[in-house]
Amino acid sequence: MLVPLASDTDVAVDLVMLVLAGVLGGYLASIARMPLVVGYIGGGLLVGPSVLGVVDDIGDVAFIGELGIALLLFSIGLEFSFDQFRRLGSKTLAAALLQISVLGAGGYAAAVGLGFSAAAATLISGAIAFSSTALLVRMLSQDPNRGRRDRQWALAIALVQDLVAVPLLVVVPQLGGGATGGELAVDVLIAIGKGLGLVVGVVALGRVVVPIILRSALETQSRELFLLTVFALASGIAIGSFAVGLSIAFGAFLAGLVTAQSPFAARTLHELIPLRDLFAATFFVSIGVLLELSVVRDSWDLFLALLLWGTVGKALVIVFLAWRAGFNPGQALAVGLLLGQVGEFSFLFAEAAEGEIAGEAGPLIVAVAAVSLMGSAVLIRAGPLIERGLVRTCWIGARWEQAPDTEAPVTLRGHTVIAGFGNVGSTVAAALEPRGFEFIAVDSRPEFPAEMRERGIPFVWGDLANPAALDEVGLEHARVLVVTVPDPIVNEAIVSMARERYPRLDIIARAESYQVQERLEEAGATSVMRLDLELGIELARRTLHRYGVPASEARFLLNRLRGDEEDE
Repeated sequence: MLVPLASDTDVAVDLVMLVLAGVLGGYLASIARMPLVVGYIGGGLLVGPSVLGVVDDIGDVAFIGELGIALLLFSIGLEFSFDQFRRLGSKTLAAALLQISVLGAGGYAAAVGLGFSAAAATLISGAIAFSSTALLVRMLSQDPNRGRRDRQWALAIALVQDLVAVPLLVVVPQLGGGATGGELAVDVLIAIGKGLGLVVGVVALGRVVVPIILRSALETQSRELFLLTVFALASGIAIGSFAVGLSIAFGAFLAGLVTAQSPFAARTLHELIPLRDLFAATFFVSIGVLLELSVVRDSWDLFLALLLWGTVGKALVIVFLAWRAGFNPGQALAVGLLLGQVGEFSFLFAEAAEGEIAGEAGPLIVAVAAVSLMGSAVLIRAGPLIERGLVRTCWIGARWEQAPDTEAPVTLRGHTVIAGFGNVGSTVAAALEPRGFEFIAVDSRPEFPAEMRERGIPFVWGDLANPAALDEVGLEHARVLVVTVPDPIVNEAIVSMARERYPRLDIIARAESYQVQERLEEAGATSVMRLDLELGIELARRTLHRYGVPASEARFLLNRLRGDEEDE
């Protein structure tokens, strides 16, 4: 409901308080070297009713949080393309649907067993089944390995989750209306009919009207007018969704989906990203405000059971599915950690619920989501340490990597072993091949053996951090070991194990930062190439060339720069 600011400024005051709480929590989390999400939720909890009570109007906070999620869903719809969905493949789609089904069925059974009504258990099971796309995107934006296949697989699973969750927002309000049996079925069918009608109408209108509106806004050459037009378009469709009895979030996703089919989708997303990030951060703060510590205290057994199933249970299910999809254990663990939390749709489900189930299950769902988001952010950041601990556990470490598949000559002498055969490793091979220098390629990607057989390259399919694979590459007779794996933890493990077994081996490794370089040198690498340093030096060389600096002088300056960096 819209109200004039002159008569009621509570929403504006609450929004300012949420932003201030987010700033304070974010700075404290940064100082403590914690993920910012932890600080945002903690800041919201601090100013919320459970602690200081500075912000006590839950209705206003819920509205602000829903607005933030609506904008997030608009951007998700904006990034979605039907071609991308078709490229996911049947196996990825099946894995995502299986994960949702297993988590949903388990959550329903657990909720009923804990004493919840069937309607409340249905709401809880839906909330627990979905992960947080907002957290996933935020954490991957800080991950140097975000382009790896396992990270992209996690994003694909999250995309399918979102596509399943959005239609459920149409059904959730019907669960608490008091209807049962056939009457409930009729209400659900009516809601679905409204949703389908809105989709058809908006898509039909959007194919013609949306491109014209956005083109007109672009022709003004005004960024703010274009952004305002996009915001008005999304808001209009979202309010239209609300007017026909559906959720604002469903309408926002639909608006993004329609805009994505226009030629201006990329420009729209570019202009929207700062606003989206601001509202996403505000949503995390609002989750902290809505977290009722009394619910955790009074229903700690229910809270703990749902939290464990929605985090540990979900992570284990996803780790198993990723492993079955062909990822090695380390990659499967990374996917499980990235998706092992109760996400923002739990908040939307709790807000959309009506009647008795809203009070019965809503606060508990929000509490589980808030704590799981904080815990998950910490565990994702600590993923490499968790993997290292598992590898060092004897009975797990011995089984951490699959048994190697090898097609490499056992009589090689003076050869190079290239651990990690992505773009970097392939470039090294391309330099060795014309000169007739022999090499063995090593990688753990599922498609790697077929690629190497097709190219006629000797290979070992496995991970050199595993002793079983290490024995297959003939390191005792090798001249050089080149380690190009993007994962710094795996790189360190390979270097450390190779150096321990072969003290005189020449080991060249890649590093993404100075800190990683230090660890690799301590592990025994003979030479470490920092990607950030070498890229900066190459850019500087080309810049000096544009100014006419002679090649010899530029080489001297850049070698001095490289030496200064290495001395630090």
